[in-house]
Amino acid sequence: MKRSGELVKYGLATVNRLLDVCGADQAIGHDIACSSRKTIATSSIRAKAAELNLQVVLQNHPLYLNGLGLEDLETCEHIFASSNSAAVLIRHASYFHWMQFLDLHFDQWDMDRYFDLSTFLCNNYVQALQIIKTNTPVLEEFKQLHNLTDADFISWRNEERDYLSEVATEPTSDTITVAYVEQLEKLQYAEAIYGHLTSVPFLTYTPANFTRTSGLNATARNNSRAFESEHASALHKYELQLNVVEDFEHRHSIMEWWLLHDPKYVQAIRYSQERQFIHPVEELEGLVVQRLFELSKANLAGTGYKMRKYISKAITQRSAAIRTALEKYNRLAPLQNPPCPVLDYSEIVRYASLGEFSILKHSHHNILTKPWTVSANRKMAAKYFKLVQSHEEIVWLNVEIKRLQSWVEHEDRTMLEAIDSLLADDPDSSLIAELKTLYAKRHHINNNHCKRLQQIYALDRYTGECLPTDHTVIAPNGDRDDEGSVNGPEDDAMNEEAMRLEDLMPHSL
Repeated sequence: MKRSGELVKYGLATVNRLLDVCGADQAIGHDIACSSRKTIATSSIRAKAAELNLQVVLQNHPLYLNGLGLEDLETCEHIFASSNSAAVLIRHASYFHWMQFLDLHFDQWDMDRYFDLSTFLCNNYVQALQIIKTNTPVLEEFKQLHNLTDADFISWRNEERDYLSEVATEPTSDTITVAYVEQLEKLQYAEAIYGHLTSVPFLTYTPANFTRTSGLNATARNNSRAFESEHASALHKYELQLNVVEDFEHRHSIMEWWLLHDPKYVQAIRYSQERQFIHPVEELEGLVVQRLFELSKANLAGTGYKMRKYISKAITQRSAAIRTALEKYNRLAPLQNPPCPVLDYSEIVRYASLGEFSILKHSHHNILTKPWTVSANRKMAAKYFKLVQSHEEIVWLNVEIKRLQSWVEHEDRTMLEAIDSLLADDPDSSLIAELKTLYAKRHHINNNHCKRLQQIYALDRYTGECLPTDHTVIAPNGDRDDEGSVNGPEDDAMNEEAMRLEDLMPHSL
């Protein structure tokens, strides 16, 4: 990845490995799901992906997928964002030190993530409970006010998904219709130019007008030549365009010439005008999305001063471009059928989802009357699915909390048994001291997990199983560990920093 420009192969290799290890019971999230799905479908792993129905997962938003809870599918982004701190140090390092620092970083990353595991579960549980507490009364009030049920939110989601899948690509018949209308308009223009030249009135002269000083001989001759040349050019363009139209009709089996008053022609003209309206919307969409990316980049920690100034300048330029594109959009919006809403700059920069732009682009399908296009309904539908996913998150958290406690008890018990076994078989073994040191670290972290698990069990709306956590364990040195640590009741934060420093020392030597 450092040298190769063919970056797609790394994504394919990752997907292939995930399919081999995790099998069908998984979901893979991509920011570039559309292109990634096409790439996988044409790659050597397409058969494996098809067997696991991978592309169905890729084309859905996690908010609407059962089984994901509140997962944002951004684990890799968090991992690589954290490795940026190491990238600064190894930019000009040798290959050995490049590998050494990355190995050191990800070793520490694994230890930090294990230490934060119970905190992560606790925070997610509190977050899910807060969403349930906040969204439930709001949704109940909204449903009573508008006489809605949960089934309405689901039907809106399905209707919008079906609609967007239909308008994602323009039908071939519509493309042919627009092309045919464009050729007919060119033919009408060429015919109008030719008709204007042939309708020029003749000039009448008598022999008495032709005198030596009148100059009519040269003037009439020059005018005649210019007119004949212009007439021949207009006739040639008209005949050429006529041949183009006839060839187009022959290739697409159009048996009857469309006249100006034909309903098909009128409808095609209207569709062509609305089609031209899509381009300003797409331009506006691209500028707004780029601005969002630049704003997020400007607020990232670790961004240098020069880069911040460059991004700030780009944001200013992008804002001016957005205003220009917005003016173009607002000129065309009232001319649509039905008319599209005129937007304000402060409103357009708050657009957070591409679905908002999709509604604008395809308003010629008369979808603005659909309930799922109303802004208030869309916000409430998002709250509903967030509520559903929060309930699902609670279910999965109850499982993971039980797994964590089982692991903590199993690890402590297993390590103590291993130490006792070494003491009985080989009291002089050097592994005993190493295992005691490792046990001290892990036992300290596991005690923190147990404390945090007790906090979760104490939550008012905790719905999982409250397992007993008698984590007072006999330490390897024979002393009773009443405080959850073989080293006594030292401050947790200081102990954690001390352990991290101890882990760093061997790598720095």
